[in-house]
Amino acid sequence: MELFQSIAEAISLYRYIFWPLLALAILIVVFIRWWNQVSYFFVNFFSSFPVIGLIARLSRSNEPRRTEADGKAWYPAEKMLCAKYWRYYESFNHSANFYHQCVNYLNKVDERGRKPTGPLLWFCSVALVLLEAFIFALVLSPFIANNISANQAEFSAIVISVLIGVVLVPATHLMGAELHKNTLLKKIRYWYNDARHDGNAKGLAKANNVSLETSDVDDDQPNYIQMRNRVNTNVEAKPQYWATAIALALIIFFAVGAYFVRAATIDAIDTQTVNGSPFSQMSDTQSSPFELPDEAVADNAKADSQATEEINHNRVFASKLTFIILSVIFVGVQLIGILIGIYRSFAGIESKMAAKYVGNFSGSEEFTAWHSARRERVERDAQEKLSALQNRMLMKRTSSQSQQLNELLTFDDYVSGKIRGKARAERELNENSNRDSYRAQPSAAPEPVVQQAPAAPAQAPEPLSRHSAQPQAQQNEKERLDALGELTGLDEEELALIAEDQGLTLEALMKRQRVQQLLNKARTRGEA
Repeated sequence: MELFQSIAEAISLYRYIFWPLLALAILIVVFIRWWNQVSYFFVNFFSSFPVIGLIARLSRSNEPRRTEADGKAWYPAEKMLCAKYWRYYESFNHSANFYHQCVNYLNKVDERGRKPTGPLLWFCSVALVLLEAFIFALVLSPFIANNISANQAEFSAIVISVLIGVVLVPATHLMGAELHKNTLLKKIRYWYNDARHDGNAKGLAKANNVSLETSDVDDDQPNYIQMRNRVNTNVEAKPQYWATAIALALIIFFAVGAYFVRAATIDAIDTQTVNGSPFSQMSDTQSSPFELPDEAVADNAKADSQATEEINHNRVFASKLTFIILSVIFVGVQLIGILIGIYRSFAGIESKMAAKYVGNFSGSEEFTAWHSARRERVERDAQEKLSALQNRMLMKRTSSQSQQLNELLTFDDYVSGKIRGKARAERELNENSNRDSYRAQPSAAPEPVVQQAPAAPAQAPEPLSRHSAQPQAQQNEKERLDALGELTGLDEEELALIAEDQGLTLEALMKRQRVQQLLNKARTRGEA
């Protein structure tokens, strides 16, 4: 109770320092946990700030317009403002297909349904370790320095408990994470050895093209290859136990050390009690009014000595049993940290991110609706700030009789340009990869053509090429549509812009969008 009174007095005495520091610590935790929302709030708030705000600073720019590849003429100030909001817009620009890719990733690494360690769970784990470590540190503090006061002993106990918690909390969490990872590695080894017995095993080489966006590239591979592609491990995919060994060594050291320190302390107290026993002093100082025989005096002294010995023995036994129970409680608290690491950690490279995206959504429709609402909010705020910037720039150019804004672009134009640019980059990447694969093919094919050329009629190739060109064109169009990716989150105007840029028909894009919606709905029903 003296400790809590001392803490309360210290808080009352230094309240002007303690409460601001506590509020700052809470703000830091909030910033770290919800940084995306906090940063968006500050960007949105300070954009309209007078004089030093983003809009006020960008409106003072005099750089001329620059025509982009899509024919749109943007002022650099407009693009800079849109780029600020595009980062948040893109973070919510996820479709139902991305949700299925995240679920596919977690299923292949066998971590579907796991959740990351939340702040509340971290706080409870740290608090339990610090509380148990403080009880242990109260015994250690008198041995740190001689002749220290009670307040100094309490302060040193707090410092020791914090140091013990700093060591044990990450050690136990890493141990649990390692045990979970070893469980997955054992599955990989078991499935691989089972395939070897059947004679159809593949090598444990890891593919480097697996990510959340491309989680379906290894659908045709065995389950041990799929899991191996998503877990960082050694060449042979064998379990390792270095974190487990370190954590167990620390736990055993602190638990056994705590018992021996407490036991030695109670033994020292017992020795002092025996040397200063009132029974040993009573025979010398207190004399009986009756003369007793020597045998009676010896029996009385023996009885007193036996009673003292039994009292001290029972007290020492009870104290040491209590210390054993405290050591067991200490090990149990560490076991809680290990279990948190086992059931709340991720061994997959991007499993934690995938679990964050999947979250508590019941399906792809709820996931798509939530992200669509967030995109609309960002788009609405961005358009409002862009309109304010354009009004300021219009007033400035009107007053100075310089180049005026004869076309007001919108944030939707910026998003459409970004989408077209991304589709163009993906198309160029696919074309380059196809060209490289074509060049890598062996050039031993002309011989059959030379042999068949004399036997073919003179006018036969023309209708043959005419009939074979149509399926080839359809195949090329299908590949181009597949390269565009997910289209379910786009409206008709955006589809028309993409169709114009890619040289495709709007009907083909709308048909592709409808097919993707039906496929996503079918996957959702299959998951249910």
